[in-house]
Amino acid sequence: MNRKQKNIIILAVIVCLLIISIALSLAYGKGIGMVFGGLFADEGFGLILRKIRIPRTIIAFLVGGSLGVCGVTLQSILRNPLAEPYTLGIAGGASFGVALSTLISLQNVLGVFAHPLFGFGGAMLSVAIVFALSKKRFFDPNSMVLFGIVVSLVFSSFVFFLFSLLDPDKMQTTLMWLMGDLSSLDISFVPIYIPMFLVPTVILFFFGKELDILSLGREKAQYLGVSPPRFYKGLFLLSSILAGLCVSAAGIIGFVGLIVPHILRNILGAGHTVLLIASYIGGAFFLILSDVFSRYLIYPVELPVGVVTGILGGFILLFLLIRRQ
Repeated sequence: MNRKQKNIIILAVIVCLLIISIALSLAYGKGIGMVFGGLFADEGFGLILRKIRIPRTIIAFLVGGSLGVCGVTLQSILRNPLAEPYTLGIAGGASFGVALSTLISLQNVLGVFAHPLFGFGGAMLSVAIVFALSKKRFFDPNSMVLFGIVVSLVFSSFVFFLFSLLDPDKMQTTLMWLMGDLSSLDISFVPIYIPMFLVPTVILFFFGKELDILSLGREKAQYLGVSPPRFYKGLFLLSSILAGLCVSAAGIIGFVGLIVPHILRNILGAGHTVLLIASYIGGAFFLILSDVFSRYLIYPVELPVGVVTGILGGFILLFLLIRRQ
């Protein structure tokens, strides 16, 4: 069996796993037959399906897939297998934006738009700072990682400062969002988010060959006719915008963009054209399945999905590290 046939089989397996996870998300406790019947019903389970389960599954699909693609991109341009979408300070900036929104009670003015807008704005502020600092070092991957860590720590300190000023009654919603939560998103956002997520993702799919070359290092990339600074800037901005959208939609969901690309890279090899597609499908599968666990693990209490991905991802990463050791 050659490499191409092996990759096709692996992609088919991941697609099957994704379909199973979607079925579980929509039909858990009811059965597949009721899902098909509920699509045409105007009350009862049909209402729950259309108003809660389908929008939630769509957002989990978009966020999980996007985090997987961002993870592949950043691991390649930073040449670090443990890089993830939040490595460059996006999580710290987004947390600061949401904490600030809660402190000044913007929900009273902007309603359900407050957290997504300020979360995305905080993420982009962090990206702008890291971008400006990295530009002075000609987008050296090691410097980008260090700048991202420092910026994230600074913003995290500001978040704790704002928490000390917050009314305890307001902190619950903010903490749920910071832990990663798919249940609080208003379903009216779903039609808006679909094109916003898909456009940068599809663009990143076309950079598979460039990522192959960039992963070889700056000198070899230049020798092969690729300008590392130019592609670093473009790919960094695209993946950061996509990660910022993920944060605005579902909060900070860790490990998806780290574990999924890391595992699939070991299975599929370093070819980024296939790896980007596989990581999108795999990330969507992992987040949807984690969301199912979050809803029914200690039913009727619902866990934030970021807690589940953190626990599962942490154990998986420890297992991989111990096995490699």
